[in-house]
Amino acid sequence: VPPLQNHSGCGEDDYRIASEMAANDIVHLCVAMILVGFGCLGNMFILLVFLKEYRRSKTLQPSEVIVTLMSVCCIVTELCYALWFPVYMLNFCSYFGDTVYKVTDFINIFLPKTITWLTAWLCFVYCVKIIKVNWRFFMRLKQRISLVVRYMIVGTLLLCILLGFPIILLIELKVNTTNICRDYYSVNEKKELSLIFSSMLSVLTSFLPLVLMLVSSLSIVIFLCRHSRNMDKNMASSRTSHSDAHTSVAIMLICLIALFVACAGTVLSVDIQVASGQFDVKAVITLVDIIYSSGSPVILIIGMVKLRNSFVNIFKTSIKTINREGLSRLVMY
Repeated sequence: VPPLQNHSGCGEDDYRIASEMAANDIVHLCVAMILVGFGCLGNMFILLVFLKEYRRSKTLQPSEVIVTLMSVCCIVTELCYALWFPVYMLNFCSYFGDTVYKVTDFINIFLPKTITWLTAWLCFVYCVKIIKVNWRFFMRLKQRISLVVRYMIVGTLLLCILLGFPIILLIELKVNTTNICRDYYSVNEKKELSLIFSSMLSVLTSFLPLVLMLVSSLSIVIFLCRHSRNMDKNMASSRTSHSDAHTSVAIMLICLIALFVACAGTVLSVDIQVASGQFDVKAVITLVDIIYSSGSPVILIIGMVKLRNSFVNIFKTSIKTINREGLSRLVMY
């Protein structure tokens, strides 16, 4: 009798653990889908504003080009994660094979890392635009910044594409395992390749962009602090508006860097666990990428004057429309 009781207790414990895991998966899936929807709305707003601006003026500023490309990458990333999460959480990979993981994981490395570098280039472009020095190289760079941004974008895309391909070699579904859809990295068989790939990915797509972000942002802050007390009184009104705009940009960049540091720190710690064979935390990386893709448009909309004004105008128009509809209904009643 005692062995039967113990066996029954173990069965109840296993069922309880399985139920808790299923509930956690459903919660993670719901949170991810909410963040994806929120991020798509913000990035679509940015994309539509700058497409409308391009249609009107037939040109975009270098910073606007970078932000537009960031929004496109964020939208595609979020849609890709909307496909990846159900496959991962609900064990649908047996119907699609490892092809779906090879495609989604390549995109989920290529595009988020592209977004990271674009954020760093955005900081650099604002640094070149705001800071005023008499260096010959800096002056030429400021005059040709539009052309330089094009080379930056092309180089970033090529680098991130090359960094995304090795992940395909590490993906292999293990049919004999219970978690076939969650344990799909052949790390144990290719441990050296996995460690080299993780280290290269961390240095080239986290450390170097962070250095560029910090140097550019600190340069802007130092420049604004040094010149805040040297304004000509006769030009106080005009320079105050420029100073306010530059301060808003500096705050926006600092917020983007803070969000990146928080997300990159989490991803780095999780990458170490994944490289060592702990695949249950893989969903954390996905959630962090979604948080960054959803949080960055909010910061950009608040920090960039054109986006902020467009949002305020739409909000005011919506309020007026709602008030008019309310008054018309009252009159009808």
